Amino acid sequence: MKIIICLPKGRNLKENLIFLLKKNLKLYKNNNRKLYIKTNKKNIYVLIIKNNDFKIYKKNNFSDFIFLGSDMILNYYLNFFYNYKYLKINTFFISIISNSSYINNLKLLKFYTKYKKILKNYLNFKNIKYKINSMKGSIENSCILKSSNLILDISESGNTIKDNKIIEIKKIALFNNYLIYNINILYIKIFIYLEMIYVKNKYK
Repeated sequence: MKIIICLPKGRNLKENLIFLLKKNLKLYKNNNRKLYIKTNKKNIYVLIIKNNDFKIYKKNNFSDFIFLGSDMILNYYLNFFYNYKYLKINTFFISIISNSSYINNLKLLKFYTKYKKILKNYLNFKNIKYKINSMKGSIENSCILKSSNLILDISESGNTIKDNKIIEIKKIALFNNYLIYNINILYIKIFIYLEMIYVKNKYK
């Protein structure tokens, strides 16, 4: 009987691995391409997944635990996560960033972001006219190269913003990380384990 822990790729992967190590869970990783990884604990495995795939894993009960940033929860309106624990791993902001040329057209602000729902809710609340375009990857590059004037993206240390001479206009939210756990599947696995240990042994 396996326990599966899902870790999304991205900015928090390293911090999540350090967190597990502090909990005495060590990964046995033979190469950098391996995504299904054994640990030093029997029957506990770590699965490295793409950020957006966590919805599929949660919906289909493919995992017991998922490490997830609250930005992903809000951006996808994930109201089916009932069991979670706040983790003090990495606190980060989501900010509106500009190259300053946006002031030439204040009547209709054009944004690039992968956090469309978060940005849409914020701008509607502020009663601001806008146009939002989807973009993934290094969103800051579109602002640096002036292919877009405004972006909404993650801001942690702020060094990227300073080094590239772009401007952080507004921090609109503070996000944390959570450990999401599938309580129903865990209960089932516990009952199966108890049945294997006690019930079957009784009739031997």
